[in-house]
Amino acid sequence: MCHFCTKHGDGGKWFENAANFAARMYSNRKKKTEKEEKFVQHMGSEALKIDPDHPEKSRMYATPPIITEDIADNPWAQQKMFETRSKFPYQMDSNGDVKIPKGAVVDLDIMFTDLLKEVVDATGVEADKVPQLKRKVASFMGNYHFGQVITLEETLDMLELTYPIGMMQCICRRETRGQMAPGEANFCFSLGVGIYKWERWPETFRGLTFLSVKEAKEMITHYNKKGLVHSLWTFNVPYIGGICNCEYPVCQGIRGRLDYGVESIILKGEWCAKPIYENCTGCGNCVRYCQFGAMSMQLSRNKVAIDMKKCFGCGQCEKHCPNSAIEMVERRKTPGISDLW
Repeated sequence: MCHFCTKHGDGGKWFENAANFAARMYSNRKKKTEKEEKFVQHMGSEALKIDPDHPEKSRMYATPPIITEDIADNPWAQQKMFETRSKFPYQMDSNGDVKIPKGAVVDLDIMFTDLLKEVVDATGVEADKVPQLKRKVASFMGNYHFGQVITLEETLDMLELTYPIGMMQCICRRETRGQMAPGEANFCFSLGVGIYKWERWPETFRGLTFLSVKEAKEMITHYNKKGLVHSLWTFNVPYIGGICNCEYPVCQGIRGRLDYGVESIILKGEWCAKPIYENCTGCGNCVRYCQFGAMSMQLSRNKVAIDMKKCFGCGQCEKHCPNSAIEMVERRKTPGISDLW
């Protein structure tokens, strides 16, 4: 199992542990006065820029990251921090470890987008900065907002563990495809008590529609037939607050890992695809549905080939194979890939 299962799984898969969907795992918002007091104590009164009449806009900070004690004597680190001014307040030490100050109001989806953009912008232009930027993203994702690929069956099981369920616009489709029209990008699910903040965060919860468990399962099954990859997302680890249904290269999580090598964004799933050669007819239908570049055709044999080290275990190939020529095996029990997450 992955290290999150060891830490948060209570002996099983961590995302099947009902405790990780529980309200107590969600860091509920405090009263505004309490947030301001804590935030001012940590960052100083000049740093706080909250519009009392529009708290949903409080994410638009223009404050640079804090110079913490462990980088006070590191001019390079200080310069880099101020060059990469974020809309959100956060601390970062010389190792690139990120910590959001207590009381700060942060949209984790948008902060992730901004941090990944720093990596993308630096790639091929400022190569010396890329490793540090990747560490910063890794620290943020590991503590606040990472994803993991899951199968259809696992997704359906998760919908039984949480309430309420809401369907909303996908931030990746908005950011990469400019899909902003009502209903055009409604592919993501928000789960659990975090959804109750939807009126305060209209930018994130665009197009929100509440669903019953039955309706949610029907939509997930429909998305699966279309070939979309399911992934869970944490909102303050280990609280699981969302399920995305996306594809490469639209999904910023998948693309961030495959194209830019930021492995911490999204973990591989608990399963991996394995071919059953005697059943394979070489139709190639499975290759069409692989979003991770793990499948190809062996032309000399007219059989499918699967690079299990590249497979993320979404199960799309297995679901769309008309000849039962692919089976899903447990990653942790498979030699050679048991530690590849």
